[in-house]
Amino acid sequence: MKLIIAEKPSLAKAIAEGLGGARRGVVLEARGYTITNAFGHLLEQDEPDGYLPAGVPVNPKTGRKVWRLEDLPIFPEKWIKHPKTDAKAQLTIIKDLLKQTTLVVNAGDPDREGQLLIDEILDYCGYKGPVQRVWLASLDATSVQKAFAHLKDNRDYHPLSQAAEARARADWLVGMNLTRAWTLVNHGLLSVGRVQTPTLALVVRRDLEIEQFKPRDYCEVLIHCQHPNGTFLAKWKPASPDGAGFDEEGRLVDRALADRIARKAMGAGQVVRYESKDTRESALLPFSLSSLQKAASAQWGFSANAVLEACQALYEKKVTTYPRTDCRYVPEEQHGDAAAILSHLPIPEDVRSRVSSHQKHAAWNTAKVTAHHAIIPTGQKASGLSDVERKVYDLIWQSYAALFLPDHLYKAIAVTVEVGGEAWTASGRTEMDRGWRALRSGRGDGEETGHEEPVVTLPVMATGNGVEGLRGEVQAKRTKPPPRFTDGTLIEAMSHVHKYVTDEQAKAKLKETSGIGTEATRAHVLETLVKRGFLDRKGKPLISTPTGRALIAALPADLTDPVTTARWEDALSGIAEGKLDPVRFEAAIRKMVKDQLSQVEGGLTVRSSAQSPSRTSPAALGPQRPCTVAGCPGQIGRMASQKKAGVYFWVCSERAHPHALLADHNGVPGEPFAKPAPPKPQKASRPKAARSVRTRSPAGSRPE
Repeated sequence: MKLIIAEKPSLAKAIAEGLGGARRGVVLEARGYTITNAFGHLLEQDEPDGYLPAGVPVNPKTGRKVWRLEDLPIFPEKWIKHPKTDAKAQLTIIKDLLKQTTLVVNAGDPDREGQLLIDEILDYCGYKGPVQRVWLASLDATSVQKAFAHLKDNRDYHPLSQAAEARARADWLVGMNLTRAWTLVNHGLLSVGRVQTPTLALVVRRDLEIEQFKPRDYCEVLIHCQHPNGTFLAKWKPASPDGAGFDEEGRLVDRALADRIARKAMGAGQVVRYESKDTRESALLPFSLSSLQKAASAQWGFSANAVLEACQALYEKKVTTYPRTDCRYVPEEQHGDAAAILSHLPIPEDVRSRVSSHQKHAAWNTAKVTAHHAIIPTGQKASGLSDVERKVYDLIWQSYAALFLPDHLYKAIAVTVEVGGEAWTASGRTEMDRGWRALRSGRGDGEETGHEEPVVTLPVMATGNGVEGLRGEVQAKRTKPPPRFTDGTLIEAMSHVHKYVTDEQAKAKLKETSGIGTEATRAHVLETLVKRGFLDRKGKPLISTPTGRALIAALPADLTDPVTTARWEDALSGIAEGKLDPVRFEAAIRKMVKDQLSQVEGGLTVRSSAQSPSRTSPAALGPQRPCTVAGCPGQIGRMASQKKAGVYFWVCSERAHPHALLADHNGVPGEPFAKPAPPKPQKASRPKAARSVRTRSPAGSRPE
């Protein structure tokens, strides 16, 4: 018997339909294959209790071993996996089928996790026979049949399994050890994760930057100009924007100077420069998952997870290709399928007449395709879609159809006029042919924001033409803080972490290769941060909670630095490519965990409300600063009173130099609070035995 093991039931069904098979009793069969499936991961890493010594006390209420600092770090000598509670029956079915099998086909999703998911089942069941791999980027019948006609040896994909396993072990080592350590010293759950913590840090730092931002006033001076072909606005261009009246950014801050310039904007003048350049703009590249999440977040406010779920549903309904991709290119070998795919897309008739299936956009580049190509439609009819699925599908098929439409053509215009002895500049464009933009107006600015920038129209002019300055205008402006993160922009930040790194050497190294998390995990990380009370969604924006800020303020820099995690992601990619030994990677993670545990004792004590996000708890409201008490080497953080709204105080991290809490004077640490009178002496009593902190891990708590 030849057995196909699919990652999930929907994939097993799609394979059977693609191969022309049908259900035979309780199993699916097609072309000599028997088809069964997993339900995602059927196995999971053992909990820390499985690796702790038998002598560790057990909490009688929970039946779990208590959390103790003296038991850390927990480093498994041999990693143990066991079946999930609801997976035992399916594992038994698969194990019985494997006893009759002469060949297995690994039909996990085409990524690292999908590879591991089936490989670990075979390992657990002790299967030693031959295994082949099918790589299913699309689930329509044609793609399924092509994939099964080109099966590969499963051993060729072993590095993918190793990378997925290394990722899981790294997350376990970091999460289980450091979450326990920081929870114990802070007397409340503080979830620490390899990916979630630096992601949270990005939001916290952005929020603090916004809240501490001090707006600055400045001016812009405009001229209302008349040309025989029409009126237009131009902006004053100073000869030297670094002199008196300008700030360090070259902004005009002297209102009196602005008014004097505006008074010059009247009378006869001349066009001293007029440039009109024919410009051609090709269609944007089709979507990767992160770019699609950004576009859908900007246009409709969809969460990253909602977009991922919609993409997964579209993939399983066979109308789009595999969604968890970081690539925006398509193999040249698939260009021949374009005519058939385009014929089934809902392209408006006035646009369809301009579609050319023979046109070859730069997106068709096999050399730039990674493990998966861009998300594109399969050509299957899309029906029965939810509202979210329909909107996401529209973005996908429009991005594909745009590749076969004419370029967007326009004249880019730049003009400089001289009036009143001053130079005034304007820029705009004249539309010639909207081309692909007629279909994809929602992605016009090239940054996936979902909105086009307004087009400035200028009259046709020529150098040397006369103009008339009608009047000047001073516009009062104010600098703005950076925008808050949304699901889409935070996903992009995780993908392009180099933009948020100040160290130029690290920025250059990270620019091309690194990110936080993967296309498959980033949406889950965001949902985890919201669920645990570290982030709140306020409409589109994601805003850090007091608990989230307290956690970032308390942790050492290495745990919150996105550069550290980005380099780990690079290492995992190296393992997947067979370039790095996973044993070396795990050894480095263990060393890092051990080093971090040595810093836990000196951490800032905060109380987390992650278990009950609605409850107000003391939380650090900003970055730490050196303690102001003479002789104390600690760091202090501003805290909000739990008992009285609007009351704040400062608390110190240094336990070796204990002192009273500090008063707060409008955000500035003040004098220590008066110490309470010493208690009256009492009769001696027998000392109680020291008790370990009994804190259980919340259900499902597996920090990333």
